[in-house]
Amino acid sequence: MKAHPPPYHHGNLRAALIDAGLTLIEEKGVRALTLREIGTRVGVSRMAAYRHFADKAGLLFAIREAGFAQFADALEQAWRKAHANFQSRMLAMALAYVRFAADHRAHYEVMFGPSPDPGAPVPPASENGDRAFGILEQTIRAGQADGKVRGGDPVMLARMVWALVHGISMLGLEPDLTPSGAGTKFVKFCSEVLQTGLAPHPVRRKRSARGVQ
Repeated sequence: MKAHPPPYHHGNLRAALIDAGLTLIEEKGVRALTLREIGTRVGVSRMAAYRHFADKAGLLFAIREAGFAQFADALEQAWRKAHANFQSRMLAMALAYVRFAADHRAHYEVMFGPSPDPGAPVPPASENGDRAFGILEQTIRAGQADGKVRGGDPVMLARMVWALVHGISMLGLEPDLTPSGAGTKFVKFCSEVLQTGLAPHPVRRKRSARGVQ
């Protein structure tokens, strides 16, 4: 027996369409997404879906922005709950990043994956995506101010950190992200090695011809 779509009220059809889109992406991938299909899943006509989204690109942008909003919130919450020092906050955000990617694969695919339609216009920058990156950048700046991070362009350093954690998330080398799981231990290991590399170089004392100064 075919299950009936969940009921919705006039005010939350947009949210219902986004949720249906996420479910479809999880099941079949982003290329399978169509307004007709998600309208059918929600139980409305394609024209009803078009009243909220002009086209598939509009729906994908809405899914992308909703994902970045949750993502930025997760990073901010991890930052706030961690101990007020650079090492703890960096580790907390790294774990939050990897866990978000694991728990929200459909969002993550839309947020960071290539466009499913070649030639489609490049989506505008995400305000929440900028907010997420800003949390990391400000943490790097604070680490520099406290002497925990080497000098240099904090934006470039933040991009390097982002790239490492993004790579861990995409590869999924250790999927067990429970508190004592192998995935959690791997992220902690990477965080420790990364922070060693970010630390300022020790000042070397110069040697003179007469000996050590």
